Amino acid sequence: MSENTSRRHTEQRLKATEERFRIAQIAGGIGWFEWDLMTDTWDWTPHVALLFGFDPETPRPQLADWQPAIFLDDVPKLRSAVEQAGEKGPYYVEFRVTHPDTSVHWIAGKGEITRDDAGCALRVAGVYYDITERKALEARLLALNEGLEARVADRARQLATTAAQLRETEHRFQLLVDAVTDYAIFMLDKTGHVVSWNRGAERIKGYLAGEIIGHHFSRFYTEKDRQKGVPLVALATAARTGKYEAEGTRIRKDGSTFFASVVINAIRDASGELLGFAKITRDITERKAVEDQLRQAQKMEAVGQLTGGVAHDFNNLLTVVMGNLEHLERILPPAQATERMISAALRAASRAAILTQRLLVFSRRSPLVPEVLSVNKLVAGMSDLMRRTLGEAIFIETVLAGGLWPALADANQLENALVNLAINARDAMPDGGKLTIETANTHLDEAYARLHDEVQAGQYVGIFVTDTGIGMSAETAARAFEPFFTTKEIGQGTGLGLSQVYGFIKQSGGHVKIYSEIGEGTTVKLYLPRYRGSEDVPDEGMATRDVSRGHGELVLVVEDDPDVRDYTVEMVSELGYSVLSAPDGSTALRLLDSNREVALLFTDVGLPGGMNGRQLAEQAERRRPRLKILYTTGYARNAIVHQGRLDPGVEVIFKPFSYSDLATKIRQVLDEQTGALSKRDPGVLGGG
Repeated sequence: MSENTSRRHTEQRLKATEERFRIAQIAGGIGWFEWDLMTDTWDWTPHVALLFGFDPETPRPQLADWQPAIFLDDVPKLRSAVEQAGEKGPYYVEFRVTHPDTSVHWIAGKGEITRDDAGCALRVAGVYYDITERKALEARLLALNEGLEARVADRARQLATTAAQLRETEHRFQLLVDAVTDYAIFMLDKTGHVVSWNRGAERIKGYLAGEIIGHHFSRFYTEKDRQKGVPLVALATAARTGKYEAEGTRIRKDGSTFFASVVINAIRDASGELLGFAKITRDITERKAVEDQLRQAQKMEAVGQLTGGVAHDFNNLLTVVMGNLEHLERILPPAQATERMISAALRAASRAAILTQRLLVFSRRSPLVPEVLSVNKLVAGMSDLMRRTLGEAIFIETVLAGGLWPALADANQLENALVNLAINARDAMPDGGKLTIETANTHLDEAYARLHDEVQAGQYVGIFVTDTGIGMSAETAARAFEPFFTTKEIGQGTGLGLSQVYGFIKQSGGHVKIYSEIGEGTTVKLYLPRYRGSEDVPDEGMATRDVSRGHGELVLVVEDDPDVRDYTVEMVSELGYSVLSAPDGSTALRLLDSNREVALLFTDVGLPGGMNGRQLAEQAERRRPRLKILYTTGYARNAIVHQGRLDPGVEVIFKPFSYSDLATKIRQVLDEQTGALSKRDPGVLGGG
């Protein structure tokens, strides 16, 4: 092959290679360039012009023409990359260009520097290619990534907020649980061991959290309950049914007991697996005490109503018995045997009347005649009586408070109450001992009143009677005020002494409390309400007048019991009065209308037919304004007695009354200048 032919073949291959290189550059979007540093001239392929936004067919622009197409912010970056390439070898840079149509394109440039043997830079050669699509994809990916990161961050913030809210809720719940000091609220694991403990539990049960967490909750139960398996039954019931409720005695850390209301709830997860138990315990000792007080008060009230009714009927019977005995004593000729029998019968009837009176006092049916009292003076004045009653083996000490408040009470009933307490104290000290009577100004607060039925919080005059006797058990003390309850031998006591004290104090608006222990003696505390009115002692009343007979005045006797009515008519007649009688109010009014000369209406309070004695008296006085009224009753009725006290101006004689008592009372009422009814308020009507 000739040299020309070989050269042609070489040129053809070179052209083919260059064409393939050109096609590859165009297909790949790559433009080649070369910068001769020695001559500061450029050479590049047409595609480079396209990349920079120039027409490849136009004359090649100079380097200075290209620079305005490059983003001003990217020029320093491009220059720095080329300059560093001279020191560090090949370079890579990304920059933006603006085409004449204002579109923006991203271009990537790669190049390297060729040096001579001495290390001097001869030229820079490299390629440019369009990365606009890649940059757009990267931007989209970045945006997607940023959106994802934003969503992740937002979700993280939500989770953080939820966690913070949960922590805050848990914190508030714990504060709430700790703030509830009236309830012991704590958690148990599946086996019954304590895992949490609130302040209410500390207060009620006495354990600090560190002392009880990890221990089994059965230690709060009594030994008897543990032996019976009560704690295990409680957990088993809660696990089976979801809830266990009970009341019972529980034990504190110090060994003391209290009455508790308990609720145990089972705690399960979403799948129903048992996790543990929530336990709430409330100390209801105070509530139980109030309930016991209420039951006792209701029982005493029921007994009082029963005894009041019995005493009412019994007084009617005693009126007939004692009246007829007195009548026999007056009309029978003197005979020693007869007089002895009548006297014995009258004494027995009198004792029966005293017992009946005690029943009335207990049942609060005995009317009081209250007066402003200096309790210190009354107690001091009873000292001699007490010493004679108790004997020399009992030492009596009085401790009287200075500046003691006055009290409004029935002096006779208060004296009887103190005598009853003294006699009980004597019997509790068979070998002798000491009796102390102390007075004091006291205040019963709201907390005490909540625990004791019928007690009003306020100021009271206290009288405390203490003996050094044998004392009594809690069971005995709880029944001490019940009528006929006694621990004495048969025939040594009626069982009405303390019940009379109880009835009198309650009827006076006061309070009575027993404190006693076996072998430690007994203290009975009486509380009478402080009197806040005038401290002047009221008028003692009229002096007892001589018993005198009637002068034929006409008396209208109204009594529903035929035996009592016959006896009363006979006695009034024997006293020198003319007598009419009626069994009820309507009959009495007819007799009153037809007998204008009636001077005295003597009526029982309790009458049949829908009109009681008080209502009868009111209608009678409307007809006869100056008519004198005398009531009689077997026990206090609310027709003439209100709040346990006889209405002002009311004249009454209580059954059983004697011949002489009746004579004195009728004469006293008839000799008064004005009728009694006009002095009193109508009050609440009652009967029976």
